[in-house]
Amino acid sequence: MLETDLYGPLKTWFEDQGFLVRGEVLHCDLVAQKGDDLVVVELKLKPSLKLLYQATDRLQLTDEVYIALPAPTKKRKALKAFQKLLQNLGIGLLLVQTSSIGPRIIQAQPPTKTPHRRSRRKALALTKEFSGRGQSDNLGGTASKKILTVYREDALLIVAFLEHLEIAQPKELVAKGCATRAGQILRDNHYGWFERVKRGHYTLSAHASEAVTTSFPEVLSDCRLIVQSASLAAE
Repeated sequence: MLETDLYGPLKTWFEDQGFLVRGEVLHCDLVAQKGDDLVVVELKLKPSLKLLYQATDRLQLTDEVYIALPAPTKKRKALKAFQKLLQNLGIGLLLVQTSSIGPRIIQAQPPTKTPHRRSRRKALALTKEFSGRGQSDNLGGTASKKILTVYREDALLIVAFLEHLEIAQPKELVAKGCATRAGQILRDNHYGWFERVKRGHYTLSAHASEAVTTSFPEVLSDCRLIVQSASLAAE
């Protein structure tokens, strides 16, 4: 089992309760939001001291922090001791149990409110990133893979428009529906997708389309549909 195998069942479990769920939001494996309720879940295959550090750090973001683990088939005594430690920290525990009839989520322990020092700045940053995401999602537990952020989504839409326009100015891209920070994204060129043709005019780099098609095919497809719709509306 991989950490990513835990994400799907957990996402479904939260969605069944009316939550909107995203994976890999500002280094949090899973974030779920329903109204003012914000839940953070860290996914791991076994307990560790590093996992406790991560979960405790997430308490700066919200009171509702869980650790999710595969349901144990043995050594339940060790899990019970770990669960007691989580209870003292105010951290919840979710267990993902798999069988021939499919996965099941066991809420072994809900989080409890304890006097932690919340960081309003970090909590707002998490909510902003969560809310800014489009329909595409990251798979929770994929820390080593390229993560889809709001910034990257904005850059991907620029790629799609430049595929169509070939050369464009930032103000032209913004007018067509790209993010207002399109100029900054083009100038900074963090992913190497863009080239400046002349002052204020940009095009795609030689490898851009291939790179984004390989890494984010579904998102790029959505962006191309947006470009197509914008082109039809302009006719």
